[in-house]
Amino acid sequence: MEVGDSKCDVVCLQETKLGDISRGLILSMLGSDFDNNFIFVPSEGLSGGIVVAWRSQLGPPGATRVDAHSLSVQLCPANGNVWWLTCVYGPQHDQNKIQFLQELRDIRAQCFGPWLVVGDFNLIYRDEDKNNANLNRAMMGRFRRWINDMELSEIPLHGRKFTWTSSFTSASPTLVRLDRMFCSLDWEEQFPGYLLQGGDSMDSDHYPLILGMQDVIGSKKRFHFEAFWPSLDGFMDAVRESWDSVQPSQCPLQTVALKLKATARSLQSWSQKKCGHIRSQWLLAKEIIRQFEKAQECRPLQPSEVWLRNKLKKHSLALASLLRTIARLRSRIGWLKEGDANTRLFHQHARYRKKNFIPKLQVGDQLITRHEEKAAAVLEFYDNLIGTDYGRERTINLDSLGCPSFELFNLDLPFSEEEVFNSIKDLPPDKAPGPDGFTGRFYKCCWAVIKNDIMAAIQSLWSGNCRNLSKLNSAYITLIPKKPNAVQVKDFRPISLVHSFAKLVTKLWLIDLQTALMRWSPQIRVPSLRKGSSWTIS
Repeated sequence: MEVGDSKCDVVCLQETKLGDISRGLILSMLGSDFDNNFIFVPSEGLSGGIVVAWRSQLGPPGATRVDAHSLSVQLCPANGNVWWLTCVYGPQHDQNKIQFLQELRDIRAQCFGPWLVVGDFNLIYRDEDKNNANLNRAMMGRFRRWINDMELSEIPLHGRKFTWTSSFTSASPTLVRLDRMFCSLDWEEQFPGYLLQGGDSMDSDHYPLILGMQDVIGSKKRFHFEAFWPSLDGFMDAVRESWDSVQPSQCPLQTVALKLKATARSLQSWSQKKCGHIRSQWLLAKEIIRQFEKAQECRPLQPSEVWLRNKLKKHSLALASLLRTIARLRSRIGWLKEGDANTRLFHQHARYRKKNFIPKLQVGDQLITRHEEKAAAVLEFYDNLIGTDYGRERTINLDSLGCPSFELFNLDLPFSEEEVFNSIKDLPPDKAPGPDGFTGRFYKCCWAVIKNDIMAAIQSLWSGNCRNLSKLNSAYITLIPKKPNAVQVKDFRPISLVHSFAKLVTKLWLIDLQTALMRWSPQIRVPSLRKGSSWTIS
């Protein structure tokens, strides 16, 4: 892997097998940006050797440290985020490994502040770090204790499970995850947008690791209407109070936009108060029941205690059911029936979904990981795909074709409340929401509260007043991979998540258009509003 292709600011190399690293060698390998900005541990014969080099834009180091199996450098960038980097190459023999772990303890005792430890540890601490059962349990335990004592977190690796192979020619080589990166809590807080990925190896038995410090852009938590809210006591009162708290403005579209925002804020607050501590309530109820049952072993319970215990049992069952419902709905697993609920499975699936992002993209021969570069690559791809609209030199005179004309005055009639509510009933209740966070379930459950304002906004659109439509016509574009390990932009399918009001209006006009086509246009196949079906008109 070329350093220039990855645009690395810091390079750590292990097992250099070089007794001396000269300035000329660094210039030839890494370029002038790394001139005089490196430290190294010489190899012992043809084994070992470590090099750490950094670009001049990071400034001079605050301090450096050279130990038997590691190099440490205090990086002091211009933004003031000072941190320690330790690059290691662990020894092969068990006795030396014990001394190596003690060496790292001594380093931490002298290097305060945010700390990142990277390199080939020649150690594992989990069974899944190796593809066979030949494990040194005692050494695994020592490595785990070192991680716990140093209060370090392992940075998760994306794209690979193992980092070393015993052979590229064998059909069943030994595969081990020897190369790792650990960080302290304050380092993780200082660089929350980190992303670790595995690169491709050309002629080494180790795969390179690429750590991006700002590759994951944090985003503000979005409002999402939860499907279980309408079943809770006080839901309709919370919606009615927040919806009516916004006074109508001269523009109905703006009024609906403001009322949706106010309702979203109110429901978030109401939800946190109403069901933010459901698990705590459930555990507390179980503990009180347990104490009552222990007391009953020693004495008869009082009537009031029996009443409270029975009440808590019913309450704990309701809370457990609600917890399973929340876990199932948030997991978005569509291939299980409600009766097959497995709370642990749903929670695991929900946690996995949060990791769904595009860590890297392949553009030509270059691998890009920075957020701005990925955004530019996606924009350029679809801009080239869609093309530019140019004016046509010729037009078609439709009148000369002799096509029959039809009376389409029904398309100009305003929508009735019945038509709008029928369209709402046909909306999918829990599909992924758009930027506003509301789903079809909200419109169905709260129609009695919101219908006057929604109807006013729709009539405003029908009359041609679209001045504030942009407030209700936004959308998110998300990219869904077409195949596993998608790395090129063409490997993703764009999906549009539209604002709930714009989705409703589109559905209304689509129904009108479908009705007209069915009445006047023979032999036209029209897509149905229902997924997976269509209408053939004859």
